Amino acid sequence: MISEIYTTALVNPIFNVLMIFYKLFGNIGFSIIGLTAFVRLLSLPIMLPSIKSMRKQKELQPQIDKIRKKFKHDKQKQAAEQMALMKQHGVNPASGCYSMIITIIIFTALYSVIRQIIQATDIASINTHLYLNFIKLSSLSQINTKFGYLDLTTKDPYFVLSILLGISQFIMAKMNMPYSKAGVEAAKKTPDKKDDIAYNMQQQSLYIMPFMMAMLGASMPSGVALYIMTSTVFSIAQSYFVNGLGGLKPAVDKIKKWTKL
Repeated sequence: MISEIYTTALVNPIFNVLMIFYKLFGNIGFSIIGLTAFVRLLSLPIMLPSIKSMRKQKELQPQIDKIRKKFKHDKQKQAAEQMALMKQHGVNPASGCYSMIITIIIFTALYSVIRQIIQATDIASINTHLYLNFIKLSSLSQINTKFGYLDLTTKDPYFVLSILLGISQFIMAKMNMPYSKAGVEAAKKTPDKKDDIAYNMQQQSLYIMPFMMAMLGASMPSGVALYIMTSTVFSIAQSYFVNGLGGLKPAVDKIKKWTKL
């Protein structure tokens, strides 16, 4: 029962949208990229509160830095004051999770779609999932799953996509860490070099999530990894327009300095 609802409500609609793009591009790889862009555009009203919350967090950064400096030796008080400040200004620290939840929901459905393409014994079994006649395939058709050296229904044999996925996830996580010179200096002055609870959580997720996503990308069909990769690139672009380089700024400044030497 649950499986049927999941297929009807999520898997089949994504299958149909994917095949609409396939009719346009004639290639599953470009179709996945088109699907990702479509989903990101469609989810913009849901993502908008998250974007506004991220912008507010950036505006509150000077006040957060003052709290860190004032309570640099009392991390519990520091965390309580930060939460009170965010609550006062209507900022939800967890709002950035929305994009990740949407990405995971779509990726699980897309995984099911690609698995059905792999397991399909004939075109008729694929057409049963399609609602519109103009996107249904002829009985002599073959779906083009090639994308460069990749066969999107199988794993990346050279792990290039999984490595790029890990790197892009690291860049996104680093950019989402707010940066200010005052905050960095406050962190350096604390005995254990870690400013607060949020700092600890950010530092852990900064490395754990990219590693997990790279491992996941290496174990799944490359078509699904391509979707996550494309979605991550959209998230990086979104983060840049909202918060600039964020926590990536020190690294970019160092690279600019090195190139001038």
